[in-house]
Amino acid sequence: MYIRKNMKINLLMYIINMSNIQVDVNDFTLDAPVVSKIEMEVMEMVLDSHVTMVVHYLNANGNSLDNKIVKIEGEEYNAWGDDDNYIINLVLTKLGLTKTA
Repeated sequence: MYIRKNMKINLLMYIINMSNIQVDVNDFTLDAPVVSKIEMEVMEMVLDSHVTMVVHYLNANGNSLDNKIVKIEGEEYNAWGDDDNYIINLVLTKLGLTKTA
């Protein structure tokens, strides 16, 4: 009885371990993901000093592809005023992105 029970445990362990198998393969190129939209989030803001933004790169389905950090300080920060479009356009420019029409 113990041997049979032990065999079931070993079989169960084998099945569980089979859920993750890593195999080396020849290089295979995948299509690069396409960023369709971004989401900007204020990570840190120090008044009269700087703002640090986290920019989330998203695909068309809204799935996260990558994150970038953009720090705005000095003259760029001082030019902000109260127009958030200034920050949006500045972040887009710093990341080499353009807004869709």
